[in-house]
Amino acid sequence: MLRLFLMLSLCVTPGYAQEIYKVVNQDGSVTYTDKPVVNAEPVELGPDNRMSTPTPQPQPVQTATTTSKASKPKPVIEVVQPKPEATVRNNAGNMTIAANVSNADKQGKFKLYINDSLVKEQSNAVFQLQGINRGAHTFYITHTDNTGKTLASTSPQTFYLHQASRLINN
Repeated sequence: MLRLFLMLSLCVTPGYAQEIYKVVNQDGSVTYTDKPVVNAEPVELGPDNRMSTPTPQPQPVQTATTTSKASKPKPVIEVVQPKPEATVRNNAGNMTIAANVSNADKQGKFKLYINDSLVKEQSNAVFQLQGINRGAHTFYITHTDNTGKTLASTSPQTFYLHQASRLINN
């Protein structure tokens, strides 16, 4: 059975290497065919555009270097919600901005700035907001220690708040 399949597949293979012809119809449309007809021009195909992928080389295993216990990794803040350039739809202007913090101390404050104005300061990185006006807003979050020193900050991100038109039902 396997030999029969192999023989049939070898017979079919030359069908893929046939000549291709281009025919311009009376209405100006172009038709491509594998059969030569009147006024057909053979099409020259370019070289294959396949690329060979290099084989990956194994990376050497890195051993962990001993670090002193006094050096702590820097805190990192990543905005989880809303995503960059996200559209938030809420007629009341309510929304949540949430961030994920790694390597941060339990103490300290998170500050939310919207359009370069401090909006909220609290001890966790999830901000519940009410009454945000419609339109585009740029925000960022900072994490400060108890002395006010900024430990980490997000890059500015933009979100768009959509609300139903105030002109409807007036």
